[in-house]
Amino acid sequence: MNKFDKKIKEMAKAEHREVPECVRKAIDETLESLPESSCKIHSINYASRIISIAASFILVLLVIMPNVSPAYAEALQDVPVVGKLVQLVTIRNYRYSDGNYEMDIKVPEVQSENEAGAFINKDVNELTEALVSEFYKTVGVSQSEGYGAIYLDYNAVSDTPRWFTLKLSVSEVAADSHSYFKYYNVDREKGVIVELGDLFVSGDSMRVIADDIKRQMSIRMAEDPEVIFWENESEFNSNPQILQSSHNFYWDKEGNLVIPFDKFEVGPGYIGAPEFVIEKNLIKDILKPEYSDIEG
Repeated sequence: MNKFDKKIKEMAKAEHREVPECVRKAIDETLESLPESSCKIHSINYASRIISIAASFILVLLVIMPNVSPAYAEALQDVPVVGKLVQLVTIRNYRYSDGNYEMDIKVPEVQSENEAGAFINKDVNELTEALVSEFYKTVGVSQSEGYGAIYLDYNAVSDTPRWFTLKLSVSEVAADSHSYFKYYNVDREKGVIVELGDLFVSGDSMRVIADDIKRQMSIRMAEDPEVIFWENESEFNSNPQILQSSHNFYWDKEGNLVIPFDKFEVGPGYIGAPEFVIEKNLIKDILKPEYSDIEG
């Protein structure tokens, strides 16, 4: 289980998610503030009432409805389609903003007929529901105090006849900012999800990748003194645990293996979320036969 799974699944709760009372109160106050109708009302007050009603209507449509009605949220979305064998669509979009707290979570769905698609959809739904629930709890407790934001977006980083890779990107902002990612790699020929450890003939193959990543780190630090990696940490040297079998990866267009890291995972936050390209010629002899001819 990588850090993305561990962080999100620790947040998952069994209880039903509800819009917090402070959000409901904002809607009630807006509706109660509308002036009462009168047959002698001045035309400018009438216009003001119409504007207030319209504002409340928009508030309900664009803030509340997408958060409580998946079907309504789906109707608001454009439907992007990626690839010929797998379709990727946005099925709902959770949005919230009150000046202190902000949320924008796009929930994708993989439309396919294999078990891999069903697994991805279930996992993504659990992760996004946990994020939304945790956000609303924070808003309900903090109300007007503090600041926080959470964003989730997605894209297909690989879309070839052999591979489909969905990437989830999560950004959290509170006292500081943090970003983390989740990649789902689907072998279309087999219709299954493939993890990093599934690619190689033995577990020792991880050392080859780890050593090349350390080599690239040294080069980057030599080229730019402001770049710092923790490649000399004892844990990384003695046991490349950041390269467990479930570690994120994807194939680039040239068929090279790309190993991405989350922010703070292998260096200080200011270097962002680095990625390392492992040349296909370096790993071709340690890949399983069915993956030895990957072309992206």
